[in-house]
Amino acid sequence: MPEKMTLRDWLGIILLTLVCGVISFARLGDLRAPQTSWTPEPNERALIDFGGLTEITGIQYRMGARHDRGFTVDHSVDGVAWETLHTVSGANVFYWTHVPVNVTTRYVAVTAVGWDLRLQEIAFRGVDGELLTGFFTSPNAYALTDEQRLVPERRSYMNSTYFDEIYHPRTGYEFAHGLAVYETTHPPLGKVFIAASVRVFGMTPFGWRFPGTLFGVLMVPLMYAFARILFRSNRWALFAAFIFSFDFMRFAQTRLATIDTYVTFFVIAMYYFMYLYVREVDGYIDDRKGREAVFLKRSLLYLALCGVMMGLAIASKWQGVYGAIGLPVLFFPALYRLFRTERKYKHRKTTITFLACFGFFVAVPLVIYTLSYIPFILAQGSGLRAAWDNQMHMYRYHDELVAKHAFASDWWSWPIMLRPMWLYVNRISPAVNAGITSFGNPAVWWFGIAATIAAITAVIRNKGFTKSSSRYVPVFLLVAFAAQYLPWMMVDRLTFIYHFFPSVPFVVLLITWFFRRYVKKPAIMYAYAGVVFALFALFYPVLSGLPMDVAFVRNWLVWLPGWVFM
Repeated sequence: MPEKMTLRDWLGIILLTLVCGVISFARLGDLRAPQTSWTPEPNERALIDFGGLTEITGIQYRMGARHDRGFTVDHSVDGVAWETLHTVSGANVFYWTHVPVNVTTRYVAVTAVGWDLRLQEIAFRGVDGELLTGFFTSPNAYALTDEQRLVPERRSYMNSTYFDEIYHPRTGYEFAHGLAVYETTHPPLGKVFIAASVRVFGMTPFGWRFPGTLFGVLMVPLMYAFARILFRSNRWALFAAFIFSFDFMRFAQTRLATIDTYVTFFVIAMYYFMYLYVREVDGYIDDRKGREAVFLKRSLLYLALCGVMMGLAIASKWQGVYGAIGLPVLFFPALYRLFRTERKYKHRKTTITFLACFGFFVAVPLVIYTLSYIPFILAQGSGLRAAWDNQMHMYRYHDELVAKHAFASDWWSWPIMLRPMWLYVNRISPAVNAGITSFGNPAVWWFGIAATIAAITAVIRNKGFTKSSSRYVPVFLLVAFAAQYLPWMMVDRLTFIYHFFPSVPFVVLLITWFFRRYVKKPAIMYAYAGVVFALFALFYPVLSGLPMDVAFVRNWLVWLPGWVFM
């Protein structure tokens, strides 16, 4: 049994979670952004009168939920003769675009090209970069300029989408507003979480990033609980939660509004409950009389919760299927041990457990997966056939994805971090830039390679599966890690380092196992944790989008040729 939690232990994990939350939510994104959209008829024109000749040096606009629609901006001195100033044929959604111009004029006309344009706001800058005010717009285009106070001075990740946020938050917005869904290459659940947040906070950067960041913070106490039952130690649980808290990818990837956070969280949870089941079985074998009354109830509860988490993982992203591959590898040996114990008792508990698992690991995940499609069906105005067709579409999409990408990387290179994922850059000046990159903490990922090799060696020397004990922990962790990681060996499609994210928690737990088994001095453990935190502090600017001196980044942070931060 794990150690009893003392007040000091509770304060430790609560404080770590709070610190992690503050760091994760700080500068996450603006809480305010334009919410209304101009949705004109085809070729509809909105007229703006500045009241006199005015010098315009820039145009800013924010496109709504249609990236493939366009408009023209024309200008006129007298309202009779018009000249095209700028043409837009498509743009990133929920993203501030700035166009430099140089014209002195009085009238500006914004004309929709085609149908279903969704233009949230347009603004004009004067000679000193000031926001031009005092103009009026045609009554039918009030939404074009009704939120001028929310126009930012410059675009950044704080006020705009970046990387794959042009897909997933958009889908969340479409779910929330009953619009036809654009992104259909992943299951809906992660985008359902985003939709719920958008309903609460509005379609703002903070709103679409909030749920993923919250799940990222909640990973910390979940890792603590997992490590606590694995190592039966509150100190080692805090150690595991600490180094996971300050892994680069846990921080950067969970602040990005994509769906990888959700599948990672639920993968951790489903292995947590599977370990609780395995531990319950072995506890029952050791003390049958003492656990007779509660064993079946507890063991079935753990398996049911494992099945729920498995369903939630797969409904978030198909990558959850990889995690599910490892569950039977861990479950059936435990069931066999239970079978051998029950031979003289007619195998009642074994039979019930085996039959119940058809419900827990087939019916329950299928129901969860199907229910996750309700917002999709409602938004599309279609039935279950559309949801089924979407499964075929997703399979074809991922099977045939052979496009090239500058930051794609092969599975074998992920632990080495040869090619981090460059997510965002904002070139503020020749000397100062801001960037966000997703990759791992070198102290965690590189040392994790050694810890994994040590675990494999220990398992081989101990001849694999044994009774649940300290010998079983590396077996369990290696199975969980391999289930997430090794299937990528057989994937021909384009892959990226963030596909390694669901494997990272098990790397952290393998590191914890290594320290607990081989490192006897607490000072070394504390020193290692200090290095993990120091590296996080050093690389924090290129993980968070904080403006940074370009020369410093190039001289001190670019450790490998493939590392691109700014």
